[in-house]
Amino acid sequence: MVRITVKAFATIREAIGEFGKISLEFPEQVTVKNLIEVLSKNFGERFNSEVLDDDGLPKKTIKIFVNGRDIEFLDGLSTILKDEDEVALIPPIAGG
Repeated sequence: MVRITVKAFATIREAIGEFGKISLEFPEQVTVKNLIEVLSKNFGERFNSEVLDDDGLPKKTIKIFVNGRDIEFLDGLSTILKDEDEVALIPPIAGG
């Protein structure tokens, strides 16, 4: 069993509710891409419009971290998640 905690911030947090933090369990090894697909199915249109581009992949502006490390410096969407990993989804932040 692989248990993953997902923390979502800002507008993505609003899309998933649950105070922006959820735990999911998978029967076997899972990648970041698999996780995003499950979140898409579970949270529907609002999540999809915030996170996914027209091809169903995470928008380039969305930052995804696994245990504090940007997946761009790991294996991208192919990054394999291990039991007790924490995935953070962070939208672009604007302000000034």
